[in-house]
Amino acid sequence: MKSLLLGFLLLLRPGRALAAEELQTIVVKPGDTLWSISKTYLKDPKKWNVIIRYNRLPSGDPSIALPGMQLRVPVTLIKEQYRAARLVYFLNEVLFRRTGSEDWKGVNIKMSLFKSDTLHTMTGARADVEFYTGELLSLYPNTIAVLRPPGAKDIDVELLSGELRSVRSRVITASARITPKTRDTEFGAKLKDDLTTLVQVTKGKVDVEAQGRTVEVAEGFASEVRLDMPPSKAVKLPPLPQFAQGSSTVLSTSGGPQLKTEGGVVSLNMKTPVKIPALTANLPNTDLTKNIPAAGDTNDKGIDASEIVKIISVGNPVQSYHLQVSKEQSFSTTVLDKNYDAYNSLDLNELLPPGDYVIRIALVDLLGFEGKFSAPRAVKVSGGR
Repeated sequence: MKSLLLGFLLLLRPGRALAAEELQTIVVKPGDTLWSISKTYLKDPKKWNVIIRYNRLPSGDPSIALPGMQLRVPVTLIKEQYRAARLVYFLNEVLFRRTGSEDWKGVNIKMSLFKSDTLHTMTGARADVEFYTGELLSLYPNTIAVLRPPGAKDIDVELLSGELRSVRSRVITASARITPKTRDTEFGAKLKDDLTTLVQVTKGKVDVEAQGRTVEVAEGFASEVRLDMPPSKAVKLPPLPQFAQGSSTVLSTSGGPQLKTEGGVVSLNMKTPVKIPALTANLPNTDLTKNIPAAGDTNDKGIDASEIVKIISVGNPVQSYHLQVSKEQSFSTTVLDKNYDAYNSLDLNELLPPGDYVIRIALVDLLGFEGKFSAPRAVKVSGGR
């Protein structure tokens, strides 16, 4: 009986967290009290006394101002809009800025990110964020995004520039609002220089809203939203092949990409396609059919989702590939991280010192969206020739 009582008292000691609880840090500002913090952050303000169990405080009086400090609070008690996200992966230079601050700082793995914090991935960088409510977010190079932006109801991310991939996250851009409609929805969003938004769904479906109009985009379809315009009709795109555990892809038997790495030379083993003129008679009926770019010109800034259909080379939706080379299976650091044309071979012997490396590749489709990385593969580099 005595040992049980002792264990219970130890559990209630200030500063001792319950093992099963996930805790979040809340910064105390001048004038804050337990009561004011509870009213702001807790779903039930009457549970202010629970905070005492997880922190060493100068007083248990909820009306007394606390000194500047950080309080640990169980995530389950915190209002959803104030729950932090967590940085679960990053590569190369990724910066963050706290709300109200003008200073950018480097990120740390597993760091907490809060409402209105901004992330900026630099050239060749990437960041993966997990919200406590389960949404997942991947930011690609040269991207700026605000988490849980102020003044935006029911929004997880505001994409200010660049590209992201999302699982269930609700996203806004300068030209569109994107809302997942299923619990397993996966989609990509890209904001172009002219503030046009491209949306591509790889699983489930989303609603794309702009200028009072909503378009449903299902798996395997894409839509474009130009600034101050309603969304385009959803357009079906050819699927981007994914690498299997070996070297082949789903389309390898029909002339699609097949990863080759013999002798330190990386190639998708693809033949240069013959460009064909646009066949407008077979196009879907959309409102955006003017200013058709030349066949094969996927870098034209005026291109939209419907026009992509006009320039797809026969049987191949791949535009380029993203190659990463590392000394580590985790790819926490890379010695090479760059995109290459799908039809180009790359001789690592001319780029890297002799040694053993690990590589992985992600295919990039004609809209510029990147697929999942292949399984890591060992490559031996013999040096310059």
